[in-house]
Amino acid sequence: MNGVEFRDDSSAVAPVRGFLHRAKRSNADGLVLTHGAGANCRSPLLTALAEAFCEAGVTVLRCDLPFRQSRPSGPPMRGSAQKIRPACERQ
Repeated sequence: MNGVEFRDDSSAVAPVRGFLHRAKRSNADGLVLTHGAGANCRSPLLTALAEAFCEAGVTVLRCDLPFRQSRPSGPPMRGSAQKIRPACERQ
């Protein structure tokens, strides 16, 4: 199942990129899953969780946080949180 690729570039802060797992019901509840500092949205744990929630009737978006989009592996770059924080506070 693994979800379908999802991308929304409309935010001034950072794009949203990941995978959307649509529940069978069109009016399903929704859940967003993100990773920790050492992983990305393709991790086996997040994929399994997304599929389990989807099977239970919840639509799930598993997505990469902005620091992971700019740096595919390794720890977050110093100051990455401070770069996007002012833009997040304006929204």
